[in-house]
Amino acid sequence: MKLKSLAIACAMMAAGSSFAAGTVNIGGVSHQVVYFGGATAPDNFLNDIAEGVLTGITYYLAPNYRAFAGAANGVPGVTDGTRVLFIKRSAGGSVFGVNPVARAQRVKTIDVNNCTSGNGTKATPFNGCAVVGIDPGEANHAAANNAGLVIDFGVSDVEPAMFAGPLNTENDTPALSPQEVARMRVQPVNQLMMGLAATNTVPDTTFFSRSTYGAMLNNQITTWDQVDPDLEGDVVVCRRVEGSGTQTSYNWFFGNFPCASNEGGAIEPARMTDSFGWKSSGTGTTADPFIIDPAAGYTVIENSSSGNVRSCMAAANNGTDYTFTSWDPETQATKTFKVPFSSTGPVKAIATLSLDSYTGTSGWSFRNLDGVGTFNASTQTPSANATGIFPSKENLIKGRYDFVVELSIQDRTVAVTNEQGDVVPAIAGVQKAFADEVVRRAGSPRFTGNFENTGVQVSTPFAFASLPQFYAGLTDTNGSEVDGNNVRFSDLYVSKFSRNANTCSPLRFIGN
Repeated sequence: MKLKSLAIACAMMAAGSSFAAGTVNIGGVSHQVVYFGGATAPDNFLNDIAEGVLTGITYYLAPNYRAFAGAANGVPGVTDGTRVLFIKRSAGGSVFGVNPVARAQRVKTIDVNNCTSGNGTKATPFNGCAVVGIDPGEANHAAANNAGLVIDFGVSDVEPAMFAGPLNTENDTPALSPQEVARMRVQPVNQLMMGLAATNTVPDTTFFSRSTYGAMLNNQITTWDQVDPDLEGDVVVCRRVEGSGTQTSYNWFFGNFPCASNEGGAIEPARMTDSFGWKSSGTGTTADPFIIDPAAGYTVIENSSSGNVRSCMAAANNGTDYTFTSWDPETQATKTFKVPFSSTGPVKAIATLSLDSYTGTSGWSFRNLDGVGTFNASTQTPSANATGIFPSKENLIKGRYDFVVELSIQDRTVAVTNEQGDVVPAIAGVQKAFADEVVRRAGSPRFTGNFENTGVQVSTPFAFASLPQFYAGLTDTNGSEVDGNNVRFSDLYVSKFSRNANTCSPLRFIGN
């Protein structure tokens, strides 16, 4: 049964307003809106952060959106008790924490007043909430009645300069100009490992080199016997959409884009349109999705979130049909697709996933770089007889595993006029205070490693490390640099290396 609408209207929807930070009535109570968008990486500790800055929280969910309504608590510059609706958008990934921020564009958002189930608790949040508005690149985005909202601050797996055309922008929209990039305050946050992932149908004796894995991503190796003569079957790639920070990271590490400066120095990743069974039937509607036939051969699937990639991998491993929505470059619109894995049975797939997905390894596992075997990040142990470089936190901190990116958070420092003529001011007030607090918390060893975390434990501490620029010489509350085993806290939680917010730069030793 559809829930009764909780509110009447957002103040930001009034004539002459900016569609940026404003207020929304929930149950007759006015809430300040703080809109945070972009990479899925922080989602694993988003509840932890929300519960650290709000009390008395009501929880809301929609696919790739979350919202938390509550009273501000302990945020410098914000009066305790101020009612806040904190929204996190993950749809489309990192680029939605970059381009729409710089351009102050309206984007889709969750409607907390229109949900279909749940009771608002953490265990049973209001769910099935509607998503309203029109994204950049979609038809009628510039219309005055676009009900989307402007993101206040965004997060990306890599710095904004990496979101270059033609491979790293969302919905085939133009990349930011240097002038647009300069509108933003960009703050490095923490380090995150990216991983090599394969379904359980791929034996753990399979050797994955950087070049072999990249060739599968880039449409150069399309069958598994090209990887190992003892294997058979066609390669399936569960990747992210263009504009995803995860996908941008893979385009850099395996394709040298956009870092290559010479002609032919970068390799373009495969798209869904490269699938041998691309659009074998269907019209792209929910009732009649476009079919990508895996029985035809090499198959590429573009997913809007890391959660969707994990679902894609599980479906490939289990041989079950996979239905999803994604941007269609041919029709220039978001369409519904279906991959009928039931017609082939279980297949062998690889994926583009950051290490913070390690708690969701259903039907797949992370593999070792330039070696064989799997790696269990939850226990920090490799499989028997594993070789190569393990994606362990120790290897991250010591600079041995270099498929590493540095998250950044950005917001506007100047007023921007968007397509609708909204004059959106620089971030300020409650919104800026929340942005600063999220940066502080997301980079802290408390959230990258549960260091002195007496509250809710972060679920994926082994995927992240704090940056040495900010946390070298880490001490506990007693001022000690070592734990009871005389091990330096920095050696447990703080990387010795950094790219200094420049993904194209090699890891540079700074020391911790």
